[in-house]
Amino acid sequence: MTFCFDRFQVDDTAFRLIADGEPVSLEPKALRLLLYLIENRGRLVRKHELFDAVWADAAVSESALTRSIGLLRKTLDDNSREPRFIETVPTAGYRFIAHVDTTLAPEATTTQFPTAPNPGPAPQTSSAARSYRHLTAIVVACLLLPATIWLLATRSHATPIRSLAVLPLDNLSGDPSQEYFADGMTDELITELARIPNLRVVSRTSVVAEKDAHRPLPEIARQLNVDAIVEGSIVRAGDRIRITAQLIDARTDRHLWAQSFEGPASDVLSLQDSVAQQIAARASLVLAPPSPRPPVNPAAHDAYLLGRYFFHKQDVPHSLESFQQAIQIDPTYASAYAGYATALDAATTFGIGSPEQLMPKALAAARRAIQLDPQNGEAYTELGSIQTIYEWNWTAAEQNLTRGIALSPSDSVAEFKYAVFLDAVGRPQDAVTHMRRALQLDPLSFLVNRRLGVTLYLAHDYEAALAQIQRAAEMEHQPGSIDNYLSLIYEQKGEHDQAVQHDLIALHVYRPQIDTALLLAAYRQHGWQSYWRARTRALLATSAGSCTAYEIGVDDLRVNKLDHAFDFFQRALDSHCLYMALIRVDPLFDSVRHGSRYAALLARIHQ
Repeated sequence: MTFCFDRFQVDDTAFRLIADGEPVSLEPKALRLLLYLIENRGRLVRKHELFDAVWADAAVSESALTRSIGLLRKTLDDNSREPRFIETVPTAGYRFIAHVDTTLAPEATTTQFPTAPNPGPAPQTSSAARSYRHLTAIVVACLLLPATIWLLATRSHATPIRSLAVLPLDNLSGDPSQEYFADGMTDELITELARIPNLRVVSRTSVVAEKDAHRPLPEIARQLNVDAIVEGSIVRAGDRIRITAQLIDARTDRHLWAQSFEGPASDVLSLQDSVAQQIAARASLVLAPPSPRPPVNPAAHDAYLLGRYFFHKQDVPHSLESFQQAIQIDPTYASAYAGYATALDAATTFGIGSPEQLMPKALAAARRAIQLDPQNGEAYTELGSIQTIYEWNWTAAEQNLTRGIALSPSDSVAEFKYAVFLDAVGRPQDAVTHMRRALQLDPLSFLVNRRLGVTLYLAHDYEAALAQIQRAAEMEHQPGSIDNYLSLIYEQKGEHDQAVQHDLIALHVYRPQIDTALLLAAYRQHGWQSYWRARTRALLATSAGSCTAYEIGVDDLRVNKLDHAFDFFQRALDSHCLYMALIRVDPLFDSVRHGSRYAALLARIHQ
């Protein structure tokens, strides 16, 4: 049967769509969906019926149906708001509404030639002749079978997947308050897949940015530069969890695998392991079998996922509270300790507490996580990071940071924190290499893009640093954290007007109590050195943070007040200002690197 509507024809015998006389390329599942809707035209076809008719051979999420409907609309140039062909009935299903004419398709698909006059009854074929033809067919089939098997194997084992992105799992519970649970489970699946060697798994930040843009899957894959996409859904009902996932080869837009996994909430870690193992197998990769993990307390796991959710929202106080709650419920929950350590580290950046108050707690939490789970990559990364910026324990820091990367080779945070270590020990080019690796893993992250710019600045590559910082500025409007580094870069380029302009913007954001108009007047009337002297006086009059002493010190370096500068650098070391760990490569110290006081500072950090 051929179905004709508008300028289209759908031939169910040849299984093809034709528009204006020309064949149209369309996914088999989408074409099967179109045929089923046309065959049932005029009536509401409910979603469960479509799943049974089109995806009976695979367990897929509702997103597969939505995606196929979207593909049909695009192919047919249909509009969901004013449909001509496919009408959406909210929450129920779809209806094909166009007028359709039907014709019988020819039985053969080959070209029909005129037939010769019938000469009479065909001669009877002898039994021997029939047997000979039968034997010949078997021999030909046997000869062709190896080639056929080779061809199928070649097609089924295409180029191995070397990179993928996990789209946020759809929350199918119908309860918006469960979004944190779907987000957290997505994070954990990414973490599990990140253990696969030789596979680049794009980090959460970039995937969420692409998902929110509502682009088609092939375009998302191109933007993230990945071979494959994992998408799926999750439902939690009572103490049961159901995860549905599918793997799509973005290079061919072909569905490689789909499956559902269901189990009790206490067995959620095993469900995640099963999903990751199946994806690895379908991607022609090897994921080492997970070590047996004890059942997780569902309440502790829920609190842990809330901690992750708040952390991604940069709500550090609530993140800390949730991780602490998870630990109280289950004192043997390694991931909760690792998350708590990470949040404590971030709390110092957000000014929630001083390094002396928070870092010892973070160290203890990271070490406890490793004690409970020696395969926890996040815990090793966090331990190494704290040993870099707080303890200055360089040997142990590198061991733990590299161990973290080995356990989680697709963790952009691990690469980020190892790059900070490499700068601290005076290996700026290696730091740039690892930050570029972090950018590959998280290309749309504002923080990663900005840190690559900072790393290039510390490597004295000012033009590249400027371009990278400006690229980060296009991603998010964060004037303080951007302008601070733009000021430093312009200073090294000798463009003092630009340097002062951006420094004043950063001061307005971070120290609003300072009268920036007075500082600008000092610069315009008396020049560069007068500006930094006035700035130092303003800083001395404000409340001191852990890095205020560092700021005053570098301001004094600019005006050659060396004794005063090094006194404040000693104070900055006492308060464990993280910038002091980077003085080996900090361009602001270039003018004093050969002096004895700089050597004394360095000796204190690298003893």
